[in-house]
Amino acid sequence: MRWLLHFVTLLVLAVIVCAQTGADIAQRHAERAGEQLGKLTAYRAEGRTFIGNNEVPFTMWAQRPDQLRIESSTPGRRLVQVYDGVHPPWTSHSEAAGGAAQLMTGAEAREFIANADFDDPLVNFAAKGFSVDYAGSDEVDGHTAHKLLVMSKSDDISFLWVDTETNEIVRRMTYRTVQEQRAVIDTYFRDFQPVEGVKFPRKIEARTNGRIIYTTLIDQMEPNPEKWPADLFEHPGGWPDGKPVAAPKADEPKPAEGKPEVIAPAAPRPPDKPPEEAGDKPKSG
Repeated sequence: MRWLLHFVTLLVLAVIVCAQTGADIAQRHAERAGEQLGKLTAYRAEGRTFIGNNEVPFTMWAQRPDQLRIESSTPGRRLVQVYDGVHPPWTSHSEAAGGAAQLMTGAEAREFIANADFDDPLVNFAAKGFSVDYAGSDEVDGHTAHKLLVMSKSDDISFLWVDTETNEIVRRMTYRTVQEQRAVIDTYFRDFQPVEGVKFPRKIEARTNGRIIYTTLIDQMEPNPEKWPADLFEHPGGWPDGKPVAAPKADEPKPAEGKPEVIAPAAPRPPDKPPEEAGDKPKSG
């Protein structure tokens, strides 16, 4: 009996230590750039995404707390994807609906809203409704990394790997349903370079079943741009009566209250999802 009680006590302590360790790792990640992270409020980035034999150039604008605009193009085709932090995200494709803006729905909308978070899930994770638990350690690209189990308030699970030396997120594992089949998406963040004291990955590679889905290269980043068009995140047709959207479903991130001010740009991490290939015509309707 004494041995059993000792064993149970060790298990309880192990759970507590792991929980504290997960939170501590997340905190170190959030503090990795000190005050510089907060000073970065917006950015403009240019890059290229390689999907198979196709190269898709793109430009991305991001601003705190969760505004995002991505424009990508191939010869004769142009795709725009936008979220203003308040209303549903929308997309415009030159070959769909005459190029008119169409609202994103379902998983596409939820994923774009999640990518619009200026900071990643580990920054202020509790306030965002995430739980973070320590799940061991692994080697990622030759370096030791803490493995964290991250769960959203809607019970969506993902894994993040945080480099033990730099405290940067170097790998992410998520689950998606593709053609009614569950797929594991492994995303690697590499070639970190400083921008105004904050390091960003310049190379992002996604894989599934050992196959490369896409590779994104960030060619240049402009932090806190001096010129920022006031209508950059606006819907081209405007929103009826200026009314905010209805409350999101339980599994959707909650929009920010009120419309964020248009301020001098700042910047978060580049989204781990590539711009949709402009050469692929989306379904209309």
